Amino acid sequence: APGPCHPRAVTDVKRVSRLTGATINDVLLAAVSGAINTYARDHGADPVDLITMVPVNVRDFSRPLPRELGNKFALVYLKLPTGVSQPMQRVAECKSRMDSIKASPEALLTFGLNSLIGRIEPHVANSITNFFSDKTIGVTTNVVGPQEERFIAGVPIAGVVSWVPGSGRQTLGVCIFSFAGVVRVGFKVDAATIPDAEKLVHAFDEDMDELLRIAALAR
Repeated sequence: APGPCHPRAVTDVKRVSRLTGATINDVLLAAVSGAINTYARDHGADPVDLITMVPVNVRDFSRPLPRELGNKFALVYLKLPTGVSQPMQRVAECKSRMDSIKASPEALLTFGLNSLIGRIEPHVANSITNFFSDKTIGVTTNVVGPQEERFIAGVPIAGVVSWVPGSGRQTLGVCIFSFAGVVRVGFKVDAATIPDAEKLVHAFDEDMDELLRIAALAR
């Protein structure tokens, strides 16, 4: 059961990132964490930090691109601060945890492991893949699309909403997609676990609004 959030101007999100020294991705991850925190509390649960998988690029941009492009990334674990109550503290935690991932060799090691898994017997490979994916709630990805307006048959594209793929056992996938100066966040949920996805979407919008209010007051 997918659901998109309200579009946000990248310039607005940047106000929060400049205030905290975080990236735009850190800010949006913090709002996603806040949405999960609110959803859990509204359903009588005690919020705790949950693990998602995030793609990390391992391509060396200092080298020429190969003729056959293809993706070259690794999925690594990120513990979202879904158990943290304060919005700005969630931003700080997202920045700290993402910085740790970027500075660690985990992405390269995971990429090497993925390459190895791809060479073994498919049944065994699927078992190993499921073992790792089942330890997370899903995949959270940030895709930077064209930042200029694009057209189809002369008609401008109004916007792009995407949903990230995931295994059948995962509960929540999140795709952050920016296009032409606007960012949209798409949630894809397991309807059996999260039957009211619209509440999660609404909680994200409220958390993002709160972050923007804090940034406005700090000017």
